[in-house]
Amino acid sequence: MRPAGFHLDYWMPDPRLRDYVSGYHLYATAPPTGDRHHDVFFPAWANIRLLVQPCDWTVRIGSQQFTVPEAALFGPTSHAGYSASGRGMVAGAGLTPLGWYRLMRAPAYAFADRVSELAELLGSAAADLQAKLATAGGEGVNEIFDAFFLARLGRARPGEARVVRVHHDLMKPLPGGVAAVAERLGISHRTLHRLALEAFGFGPKLLVRRARFLRSLMAVAQANGERWADRIEGSYYDHSHFNRDAQEFLGMAPGDFLRLPKPINEASARLRTKILGAPAQALLQPRLTGAR
Repeated sequence: MRPAGFHLDYWMPDPRLRDYVSGYHLYATAPPTGDRHHDVFFPAWANIRLLVQPCDWTVRIGSQQFTVPEAALFGPTSHAGYSASGRGMVAGAGLTPLGWYRLMRAPAYAFADRVSELAELLGSAAADLQAKLATAGGEGVNEIFDAFFLARLGRARPGEARVVRVHHDLMKPLPGGVAAVAERLGISHRTLHRLALEAFGFGPKLLVRRARFLRSLMAVAQANGERWADRIEGSYYDHSHFNRDAQEFLGMAPGDFLRLPKPINEASARLRTKILGAPAQALLQPRLTGAR
């Protein structure tokens, strides 16, 4: 198969939205006639994605295959998303767990590991947003999204400060693991689990493992001849432990994944780091001052 052409851009949101929106993106693919563009999304928090140009696009998450609608909600994921598309353009916005909690006001676990119609949560506003982006043809993406989210922001919900604190503690290695997180927050393990499902989409143990795996995978990808064992986090017992996580989160061995052609994924990791601050959405740290 001949290499596919593509273009991507990222933007930071309005400062008033930075606790809720992880960033905006625009992806355009132009594979040769008769070919498909194949790429990968890392496991991530939720994203909304809207077709700016019509596109025949499918995504496999775990064992499930989804046809992406014009206005789509990509729920939080515990598996990589394997994408196949024709020529087209899509604009998207990533939501932080706090952003999901404030803006969507629905249990994140109900949308985890699947692609849904955005109208399930936003009603007619989903089609209106998609029409504005399509009419703009890829111009002014950040301004259109900023206006949309600022209009929906509303008042803070009770519990937002706790969501931010949980996000912060789950995203970094902590002695004592999930039990220590609950103790630091002064809540029971059951309450922590319920909050994680509501705002994050998964239980806290899986979230800790997902973050650890992604940090290690990014380090391994930049190993430059170093042994992988010197790059993965010390909480992995051995290389086979890391491989088991790779099978769960990627569906394949880490070496096979790193050799896989994924041009947007690799370019995105570099550009995301430069503009948004981390190579993957799920590795962005929240601001502890964010919740009111």
